[in-house]
Amino acid sequence: MIIEKEKLEDKIATKPDLIFKTKCFNLLDTLECGQCFRWKKIDNNSGENRYVSEFVGVISDRVIKIRQINEYIYVYSNIKENLKETIEYYFDLYNDYDKIEKEISKLDKNIEIAVKNSTGIHILNQSTFETLISYIISANNNIPRIKKSVEEISKRYGKKVIFENKEYYLFPTIQELSKVEKEDFKACSVGFRDKYIVKTVADLMENNIYAECTSKLTNVQLKKVLMTFVGVGPKVADCIMLFSYGRQDVFPIDVWIKRVMEKLYLKKESTIKEVFEYAEDYFGSYAGIIQQHLFYNIRKELI
Repeated sequence: MIIEKEKLEDKIATKPDLIFKTKCFNLLDTLECGQCFRWKKIDNNSGENRYVSEFVGVISDRVIKIRQINEYIYVYSNIKENLKETIEYYFDLYNDYDKIEKEISKLDKNIEIAVKNSTGIHILNQSTFETLISYIISANNNIPRIKKSVEEISKRYGKKVIFENKEYYLFPTIQELSKVEKEDFKACSVGFRDKYIVKTVADLMENNIYAECTSKLTNVQLKKVLMTFVGVGPKVADCIMLFSYGRQDVFPIDVWIKRVMEKLYLKKESTIKEVFEYAEDYFGSYAGIIQQHLFYNIRKELI
């Protein structure tokens, strides 16, 4: 819901372009739980309050600065057109996460505790091409290095945008990256993944079925298409499906998720296939949302 600008809290010095009143949404945990790589946290001396935070980042064609103060979200951008729709879609604000969290908490005590600890995490709807390239870079990598590489690629080959007197860069298009050589990608600190990116971009330039029809495919079909791109294995494909295709029934499995599933559910050392089949059968249509809560909790040593 959009709130009238006249109702802004006095502490907001610069009037935002949009104000949202949200329910069951945590900006900090959503942007710092490993889904995305283009956001930078602004120090606002919020202390331990998880519901007071501020970030600046790039979504598609624009720069966004977004601040949460309890249930209110304040949004600033260099592009005002379709800003409401852009924010609502990207942060999945159309979905009733309060209802979803209550529903999944009924599964068992483990999920109930996990959701209580990390309530308000949303699944983002990110650009499919940017997510594909970002997650190719993510293989055997860590988040700070992934962020650095994605930012460097954007700075070198994306469109420059000025926002609040600072320079930002959009993620490059397929066409823009098609001109980049392998050695140039290596200079962006992507390591051995340089050849993967070059081949993926070349494949997309030749036959962009990825962008044209994949939204109509089943999960099995989509995963098969994604894994035709060099550098995309099962886990990376699942991440792309969850974080840019809205496939919230997908359950990506990394070392952390394998560990928490063995600890709480399978009660033994298990194969990736065993973990996947258990999660698919037991967690159902909200497996991806449950995965994010479990991931947050195991990383924070809360369960």
